[in-house]
Formats: sequence, C-alpha cells, structure tokens
Amino acid sequence: MKKDAKKLTSLILSLTLLLSALCTANVAAQTDNTVTVTVQNLTFDGAPWTGELFSAKVGLQENDSLESVIERAVSENNYAFTVSNFGYISSVNGLAEFAANGSGGWMASLNDWFTADGTSAYTVANGGLQAGDEIVLQYTCAWGSDVGSLYGDFNTALSTDFAVEGSAVAGFAFNAASTADEGALYITAPDTLTVHAAPVNKNYQTRFYLNEYTPEAEGYRGGKNIPVKDGDTVYIGVGNPAWPSMNSWSGIADESVYRFKVEQIVMGDVNRDGKCNVDDVTELQRYLAEFITLDSAQTAAADMDGNGIITISDATAIQCALAEFA
Repeated sequence: MKKDAKKLTSLILSLTLLLSALCTANVAAQTDNTVTVTVQNLTFDGAPWTGELFSAKVGLQENDSLESVIERAVSENNYAFTVSNFGYISSVNGLAEFAANGSGGWMASLNDWFTADGTSAYTVANGGLQAGDEIVLQYTCAWGSDVGSLYGDFNTALSTDFAVEGSAVAGFAFNAASTADEGALYITAPDTLTVHAAPVNKNYQTRFYLNEYTPEAEGYRGGKNIPVKDGDTVYIGVGNPAWPSMNSWSGIADESVYRFKVEQIVMGDVNRDGKCNVDDVTELQRYLAEFITLDSAQTAAADMDGNGIITISDATAIQCALAEFA
C-alpha cells in the first residue's frame, strides 16, 4: 500500500508540474505583446554606417505610437538619435537627413507599407499599431523611391518578395507576377500561417483575407497569423481604392487581387494516394531515373528534407520513415 501511495503521489506531482508548464507556456504565448523594429541604411554608401544597424523586438505599451516604439527601440539598443522640430527622427547613429543630398532622410514602413499619415498617428489605442507588427526605419536618398515608396505610381502588383511561414508548411508555389489563381500552398496539417507579401510600390497597403475577399473589412495584416485548413483559399489584396495611401492625392489606382489554395498533403506520399508506403519510394525512384515527372503537390510531398530539391536522399528518408513505423 505504501508503494502504491508513493506511486500515486509521484504521478500527481508529475501531472501538477506538467499542467503548470503548459499554463506558463500558454500565458507566455498570450502575452507576446511586441513589435519588431529594424533600422537600416541600404542606399547611402558614403554614410557613417551601412547595412542593418539592428533588428529587435520591443514591448508595446498602452500609450505607444509608431513614433514612440521606434524611438524606444533605438534608445534601448544604445544608439544616439535626434528628433526634428516636426517630431520625426532626423538622425540615427550619426546618419542625418540630407547627409546624402537634398532628398535624403529617414522613412518608416509598417508591415511593408509607407503609412499615409505621420508615425504619431498610428497608436495602440486606435488600433493602428498592433502586436506582431513589423516596422522598418530606413534611409532614403531619393524621397523614398529607392526604398519602394513611389509617389504618383499606380502599380499595385505584388513583388517577388514573398514568403509563407508555419510549422506545417511543406511546400509553396505561387506566381506573384500574376493575379491568376495559379498558386497552391501545401500543408501537412491544419496550421496557423504567417504570410509576408510586399507590393512593388509600398505606398499601397497589402491585406489578407480567408475564403472570401471582403476589402471593406480590415482582414489580416502583413506578418499576422492566418488559421488555415485543407481546402481554404487565401486572398491577397493590394491598393484597394478605399484603403489609405500616400498616392491617393494624385489619382486612384486599380487594385490587384491574388489568391492561392491550401491543400493538405502527407509527407512522403509521392503518388498522392493518401498514404506513405513502399509504392512512393518506387515512384520517387522512377522520377529520379527520369521516367516520370512530378507535379507541384507531388514535389512538395517528396521533399522530405525541405531543401526544395528532390534527390536520392529524399527517397532514403521515406524508406527510413517506413522502417521506423514498421
């Protein structure tokens, strides 16, 4: 009886510790109230410094604005800065506005968008600044045109700077140069994805929508999590006329709308019959011997090491996985 009591006590203690750890992890996930601030100079070679000065997470405070978090990020990383009479940063670590020429200075983007108003206008209180936002303060030598801020340009296309992150992303194929429904994203299980899509002209906003394109709603912001499952469609809108833009003063642009499908796959299921077995190894060997070709879904399922290249190592990985579960 004493031994049983000790076992029961030990089990209860283990469960208590496990639940405590899970609760702690859950609280940590819920309280990740930060934004990422990056400061860079990629345009002025003759500056005191070039490249990326720093990239850091900054905790959000309830009275914060886009302006205040940038200033706090620079200060917390021990770099000197000055603020102009108009309230914006005019110098960082010795690199000042007009140092390059009369068109030089600092510009801030919010989730790859050069905001329509000043940085003080986007606050936590009004929802303009939110946890997870990505802020880049960058130096321009040409009133912004050298960093993607194109005044009077009505191009609302997406650039090729496109990425999808998620624990279950197995492969991705999407043509950012076309608004046709040509893309597919392959997942191994329902997941929460983060999509990064920058427009050619960053004066226009990019927003994301799930299963229905409703531009009158805010949708998902760039860099935010989108919950997806098999069969979902993700829409990407750029430059809707109702959305704010610095370019609206010079005319109305025609928005661009992209979309891609979400398809669930089984890793190693090269022949796409819903399971991974020795037939898939044979199918992959036939591909490597150039007897057959693979479509994009088959390629994603075959890419066991996730390096984007199908080799004999992927066939070996499938065999190892089959041996492990045999």
